[in-house]
Amino acid sequence: MLDAADFWTYACTHYARAGMQDALLSLQENEDKNVNLILLLMYLDACGRSLTAEQFAGLHAVCEAFDHTVLHPQRRVRATLKNQHQHYAQYAELREFMLKAELAQEKLQQSLLINYLNQHPLQPNSSADNLTHYLTPTQQGCIPTKT
Repeated sequence: MLDAADFWTYACTHYARAGMQDALLSLQENEDKNVNLILLLMYLDACGRSLTAEQFAGLHAVCEAFDHTVLHPQRRVRATLKNQHQHYAQYAELREFMLKAELAQEKLQQSLLINYLNQHPLQPNSSADNLTHYLTPTQQGCIPTKT
């Protein structure tokens, strides 16, 4: 079974690598890709686990539903505050609060993804390349390091 805490640690470590944050946020903003899903696919590769197309479709559906109902509205509120209310005396404090809330929501999404996978067992595969389910070779080339 996969562990959500292990995935969170992996994701935070890899997101902090040089150039990774910029690359992933660019894929999110310019290509409408989900950062957590990309990190999960990399994590599964590192764990030597391979997804089927059906399993990937299920993960993608989990992401889309959560993004639509939780993360995208949160990001819109944060953007509105930034664009219209920076003059507010406690804006910096409010922005920090919003960022922490969004991070907690990202962590919840990761947990939902791991829960899905634990209900749909994966196949061992030491040469897994799960990113091919989601990213084109050009998009994959934007990621500084995949392992």
